[in-house]
Amino acid sequence: MLKPGEIHVWRIQLDKVNTPPPTTGEAARAGRFATPTLRRRYLRAHGALRDILGRYTDGRLDFALHEKGKPFLPNLPDLEFNLSHSKQMALVAVARGTPVGVDIERLRPLIEFAAIAERYFPPDEVCPSDAPDFFRRWTRFEAILKAQGLGLYGAGASPEGSWTVQELDAGPGFAAAVAARGTGHTIVIHDYGETAA
Repeated sequence: MLKPGEIHVWRIQLDKVNTPPPTTGEAARAGRFATPTLRRRYLRAHGALRDILGRYTDGRLDFALHEKGKPFLPNLPDLEFNLSHSKQMALVAVARGTPVGVDIERLRPLIEFAAIAERYFPPDEVCPSDAPDFFRRWTRFEAILKAQGLGLYGAGASPEGSWTVQELDAGPGFAAAVAARGTGHTIVIHDYGETAA
């Protein structure tokens, strides 16, 4: 049950879970990925997303896209959600009545982290000290942009209004964060298990 003021975040281990079968559209999109691993992870992330959203509603899950590509459910406008995946991990954030975004990045060497931060981070953001610090800050920033439905279209600008932003434990080797408009939200973490489908 999703209580008022709660943001639910689901951690999904894409190489270990069983998920519902893909839709026709998901199967077609997965066919464009270069490797079987990428196709499998894409299908499992989206299968888990549908399964998770089905836990919060009895309504049909008819997906549509906002102008800049953020998916939403036109017949369930109060149910907000966001999906992010990197390598074998995915995150789904779910909220009611407030925009929500989530981001996950695999930690890796990144020589040009300072130049990327200078180009994409808001002007008041401190320069990261190293690549792990960059990814930690990037996921916080990207989660807000995804909640706004902007993606990288909003890069370089400071977010308007107040936001709840919390870093997440996505396992060793990952940085992750969730963001929701407003303050005082409670973040509840769930693990999507092998028998969850």
